Amino acid sequence: MSRVVRFERWGGPDVLRVVEVPARRPGPAEVQVTVRASGVTAGESAAREGALAELYPRAFPAATGSEFAGVVTDVGSRARRFAVGDEVLGWSPEQGGHADVVVVPEGALVRKPAAVSWEVAGALYVAGVTAWTCVESTGVGDGDVVLVVGAASDVGTLVVQLARLCGAGVVGVAEATHHDWLHAHGADAVEPADAGALARVVHGRAGRVDVVVDTTGADVDHLAEALEVPSSRCVATLPLEADLEFGPAAPRRAEVLAELVDLVAQDRLHVPIAGAFALDDVVEAFATAERPHRRGRIVLLP
Repeated sequence: MSRVVRFERWGGPDVLRVVEVPARRPGPAEVQVTVRASGVTAGESAAREGALAELYPRAFPAATGSEFAGVVTDVGSRARRFAVGDEVLGWSPEQGGHADVVVVPEGALVRKPAAVSWEVAGALYVAGVTAWTCVESTGVGDGDVVLVVGAASDVGTLVVQLARLCGAGVVGVAEATHHDWLHAHGADAVEPADAGALARVVHGRAGRVDVVVDTTGADVDHLAEALEVPSSRCVATLPLEADLEFGPAAPRRAEVLAELVDLVAQDRLHVPIAGAFALDDVVEAFATAERPHRRGRIVLLP
């Protein structure tokens, strides 16, 4: 038997239940993984509340969990990339990562370096690939000045760091409680304001802005206009869609994830962890993740 998180109606975290289901052996090109950590994402909260029901219909009972890390415990007859005992991280195409055991296609996994903690590995895929897409799609390069709105969010913290690794200067928009973290990661920091006021402050600090990345779902068009940044160098990522749409990175998400986890292993990319919860405490984990003003990922430890 396997223990999984499921829900049978739309609602808040209280609709989540941990239930036992028959364990499934992997198919020919699949891999079974015993889960050590699995991130909690905004997209999963939105899906559970029914906000995405029209775009992504789901049958009840529905599972949750986009990302995970763990140890390979079985492989299908045609799976060649991994062996029993390998440590891996990846994603669940069936949204079933909040469980003690998952079965996924072998292409949905990459190897976990020993230097990367289970908590970080289990919380890297969604925010990491989304942040990578934001930076890549806007062509961030050496000498650019990047404005990151929502710089303390799950995606925003990684956009800040990836842009800095590209050689860009970064101005992060976040509440004052997060400014020390932004400064420690090489970014300037300003508090949120309307588009006009923000443009005046940022221009006064940085002189110009070349790229705008908005992770809050605000109206990026008005901000881009106020900052005189072309639309081709602006991108907005709605938090609730972060683990559903990856744009240009989608066809090579495994390649991107492997590069991201290598950056983490080299201590060049940091994934803040705000809290870790047992699988049985999934209701509390989601309630914590959905509170405002939190910096860092929430993870489940099955």
